[in-house]
Amino acid sequence: MNQPLTDEQVDFFRDNGYLVLRNVLDPELMAQTRDAWWDAAPKNLIRSDPNSWVGAFPDSRFTWKYRDRSSEPWMIELLYGNPELQAVAKQLLGPELATPERIRGIYCVFPDTDKAPRPSRFHVDAHAFHLGVVGYVDDVPPDGGGFTIWPGSHKQFYHTFKTAYTFNPLEENKEVWDTDAWRAVLQIDPVHTYGSAGDVVLWHHRMGHGAGHNRSGQVRQAVLYDFCRADLNAVQDEPPPADMWRDWPGINGG
Repeated sequence: MNQPLTDEQVDFFRDNGYLVLRNVLDPELMAQTRDAWWDAAPKNLIRSDPNSWVGAFPDSRFTWKYRDRSSEPWMIELLYGNPELQAVAKQLLGPELATPERIRGIYCVFPDTDKAPRPSRFHVDAHAFHLGVVGYVDDVPPDGGGFTIWPGSHKQFYHTFKTAYTFNPLEENKEVWDTDAWRAVLQIDPVHTYGSAGDVVLWHHRMGHGAGHNRSGQVRQAVLYDFCRADLNAVQDEPPPADMWRDWPGINGG
């Protein structure tokens, strides 16, 4: 599978900064992932009792990021080693990808007790990478805490940093929400992604994003990884080029 994405999918990613792919992940590795974090969960969270999940971790907006097993080979295999995701990353970024020692981890969003919609909040990640991947290892219903993105915000934010990949805003002395780019993104309607176990969300590294409000009766279970070109360290502190897709040959045709 040398060119897994169609021209239409590549265009959608370029314009919107994200793309959802269906039925990508290995079922056995997903089951192993679910077992791993339930084994590590606090004892008051009972896997067979959904009532015990509601309201967990309120101090962190009902999220739990479990990273202890992120360097195990089967965890790396789930996303980085997935043949389709490898092919997609190489199509977009070129054939030379950095080999990871670990993935980000297992990120969970627990249902909370507030059934009223809560305002969505976004941020831009501070570490350097190219292509983010969020893989759902269990079903995520609508309003189930899905990965939430602000389409097109990658284009608003890209040239507001001094460097291409590291996090150092040009207007570092201003409140972050008092910039033109930030105000423009606030006008964008967010997309709350959802889907079935095995679905993945691809996203650009300057995308405004956040965890959705989980008003379902189940835990949102996702695994995250960041694909990087092998030359990231050499270019990450350069000024952002005029062409934001310079390092994406599968998008700019370079």
